[in-house]
Amino acid sequence: MRPTLVWTRSTAIGAAVVALLLSSSLTAPSFAEAQMNPKSVAMAVPLTGVIHQQQAIGKKDFIISKTVVHASPQKVFEVVTDYANAVRYFSNLTSCEVLSEKNGVKHVHFNAKATGLLKLDYVLAIDQSKPNRIEWTRVKGSFKANEGYWDLAPVDGGRSTLVTYAKHVDPGFFTPKMFVHTTLKDTAENIFRDLKRNVEPPQVAVDSSLKKVVK
Repeated sequence: MRPTLVWTRSTAIGAAVVALLLSSSLTAPSFAEAQMNPKSVAMAVPLTGVIHQQQAIGKKDFIISKTVVHASPQKVFEVVTDYANAVRYFSNLTSCEVLSEKNGVKHVHFNAKATGLLKLDYVLAIDQSKPNRIEWTRVKGSFKANEGYWDLAPVDGGRSTLVTYAKHVDPGFFTPKMFVHTTLKDTAENIFRDLKRNVEPPQVAVDSSLKKVVK
């Protein structure tokens, strides 16, 4: 039996924001640069758990995923950038090692599980020099292109965070865009689930993981 949604004024407002998010088009790789208040966006997210957007940034297709995490931006940032413990935090990773660091940019080697028996092995250049923002580009390894960013916007007086995870991937060989986009959405949902499990209070994390996801 599908859950019944009680239509209230706040639900209507949230649904309108969801519709705006799904239909909007960004021209720069920063959600903060879109003229949208993070608090307004956060109102919509609890209705669905996760919001996905497909956006063209330059000539690249990004899947931009958003969720509200009930922890401060600082706490979220600490977990996302704790590469020494990344395997413990994120279930898709099998190894993670910082190779070098210079001027706020770290070269990090990842091994990750993918669909079926496929394994991924790649090095990313990760820039942590901006407050509440983490950007990365591919250095070598799996994929022809692998770039994206985390954006952490405080909501609820800084007690919660509107987390944006954006990613563009070019496998380097022909793959239907629909398959790539679906995989990126699934990956984002799994990452959000792992993130919430590690930063939210136990009961809140369970409640968050049970929310319906709209694709």
